[in-house]
Amino acid sequence: MRRTAVGDPAGEIVLDGLPRPPLYRLVDGEGRDVFARAEVGGEGGVAVGVLFGDEELARKFSAEAAEHGMAALSGLEPRALSDWDAVEVFAVGPEYVLVVSGTGTGLFHAGDVAHKAAERAGEIPFPLYLISDERGEAPLITVETGEGEVLVAALFSSPEGARAFRERAAHLDLPGGLGTIGDAEGLRRHALVARQAGADYAVIDPESGLTEAIPIEELTRP
Repeated sequence: MRRTAVGDPAGEIVLDGLPRPPLYRLVDGEGRDVFARAEVGGEGGVAVGVLFGDEELARKFSAEAAEHGMAALSGLEPRALSDWDAVEVFAVGPEYVLVVSGTGTGLFHAGDVAHKAAERAGEIPFPLYLISDERGEAPLITVETGEGEVLVAALFSSPEGARAFRERAAHLDLPGGLGTIGDAEGLRRHALVARQAGADYAVIDPESGLTEAIPIEELTRP
């Protein structure tokens, strides 16, 4: 397998430097993951899955896949892996995983990628994004539970996720701005403000109610 020319050819990603989700893989018309067969370490016919740091890189790679010796990936569509759990599941399929990002590439044993993804599954994916108004204030969202209503601070792992949520929740009349939380201290400050406003929980990428909710008190601790 020839080294891909996508990204910085001088850059090499190490396992601890894997880009954070969302990552993108290539799928066929039925949404199934597609792996290429390539020569790795002198062994031919090895199944290689490819992950990309963004959707544009995935599309460009697919358009040029034959030039990289991976014709099986030509003409495919990118699909997002939104979190480390999804990355771990993806890495179960191939023998190797090639990671392509804007800073370079890295080729890893799939088992190593799965193990690293499992380690990172509980990490908070900074930067985080939040829907906010022109003053930088982020509204809380009311969620119905079996014990009544609770107020939730909604956080997102990508700008795209925040915008998509705002579109799906048009009935909430959420503001059009987007704020960023860059580190743990910024998250703590945001949690303190949210708690003062009455928030009970924070949820990252809220898709399933309070299934993955974090008690707001946990985030206010230094």
